[in-house]
Amino acid sequence: MRETIAAAAQRHGYQRNELVGQLMSHVRTARSQQFLGNLAVIHVPSPGQPRLLPAQRRIMAGAAARAKELGFQLYEFSAGRDGLRPDGYARVLRARGVQGVIFLYTEPTGLMADFPWSEFASIEIDYGQREPALHTVCLDHYMTLTSALTRLQGIGYRRIGLFVSKFKDERISYKWSGAFGSFQRSFGAIGEVPQLVLEQMEEKSFLHWYREHRPDLVVGHVDEAVVWLQRAGVRVPAEAGFFSLSWTERKRPCAGLDLRLELQGEVAAETVISQIHRGESGLPADPQTIMVRGRWVDGPTLAVPTSRPH
Repeated sequence: MRETIAAAAQRHGYQRNELVGQLMSHVRTARSQQFLGNLAVIHVPSPGQPRLLPAQRRIMAGAAARAKELGFQLYEFSAGRDGLRPDGYARVLRARGVQGVIFLYTEPTGLMADFPWSEFASIEIDYGQREPALHTVCLDHYMTLTSALTRLQGIGYRRIGLFVSKFKDERISYKWSGAFGSFQRSFGAIGEVPQLVLEQMEEKSFLHWYREHRPDLVVGHVDEAVVWLQRAGVRVPAEAGFFSLSWTERKRPCAGLDLRLELQGEVAAETVISQIHRGESGLPADPQTIMVRGRWVDGPTLAVPTSRPH
């Protein structure tokens, strides 16, 4: 009888509604009427960043909070640390009723290439792999930085220098250095200070670069630069300002960019849930990217630069 019904359903084009199935299952077991489904976030580590970063935990918190608001629970996994191979996730996720997966990468990697994509709706935070391509939520690095540079230029800075660790720039496909270089070529009013890109940002190399090119404002992830400048006798912000590319990760008061980490997680949860509502799963034929704009944050490391020889 079961085979007869299944054959008739297939003949008439019936498709199982996963949301209804999950809801009815929970109604039958007297669970919360508000529950709609389960999601999973899978952290994909790399040799350079094997553990979850504080920023990634904030992304996950944003995703979990928004998922809960929409009636979904979020399970957390870490590839390589939970004892599962990429193709082994189907059994575990299926057992937990997971319908959608958010992938959280530390840098581009092919570690999850064999994941059973066809069974789940999916999305990634930032660009974690070249192939297969997924829907993506990421920061709009280009507009976030160029908008900030326009504002910094308006404040009065005329020799702005970018310093960045190679790993951080490489992880986002060189969007920080690319945006800065493009703005520098198109709007010469910020000067021609060459970018400082190092494998590991450290004081000696930073100060050598600063003394050689004398920027009136330095832009970068490492807010220890404020201490390095002050130790070298440079008054911050009177002689040189500092603007953080990741104000969220600051260790001291400064001006910079809030990268809206929780918002990135919220948007990822909303997007994968919308796929579930539409009955979509598997790899997208036309991967889409949703970009979140960063937000300017004022701080004590900015001031109108004083006139001085360069």
